[in-house]
Amino acid sequence: TLEHNFLLGNVPDVMAGLKKYGIIINVTPGHLGRVSALIDIYGEQVRSFVMPVKTWIRDGQRVTFESAGSDFWTPIYTLVTRRARWRSDEWVELLPEEGIDRVTALKMATTWASEYMLAEDTIGTLEPGKFADFAVLDRDFFTIPVAEILEVKVVLTGLGGQIIYDEERI
Repeated sequence: TLEHNFLLGNVPDVMAGLKKYGIIINVTPGHLGRVSALIDIYGEQVRSFVMPVKTWIRDGQRVTFESAGSDFWTPIYTLVTRRARWRSDEWVELLPEEGIDRVTALKMATTWASEYMLAEDTIGTLEPGKFADFAVLDRDFFTIPVAEILEVKVVLTGLGGQIIYDEERI
């Protein structure tokens, strides 16, 4: 794997090498907020290197993402909108044309993440022979307004066939 990658860009020979060796690109969407300061320091040429996730995926790269603890919603929101927090209250948006759809973001956190962990035979999809891991959300992730992605809450979690979190039983 190749980690963090908020300024990896899409240099053809680098991308060909990653694909040739089956290297998974793992991004840290939260770092997107730091890039505007780097553009100020190094100039506009940096902008074209800013986490082109949509281009990578379209070109056949496998991409996953890193989250802070159990907060998957902020990185998903960032990957969909290309908006990230800069400092505590300021949001920046960079390369909105590189935003991905919700289904792709969810695949990055599930199916593709299982490949990243070398565990695709046991996790990542719900099918016979795999652990029945799942989360029940308080709203429909696929139909809510994009701004509400940040407000999604997990109300029930199953791991290895057991309920390990139930909001109603806390």
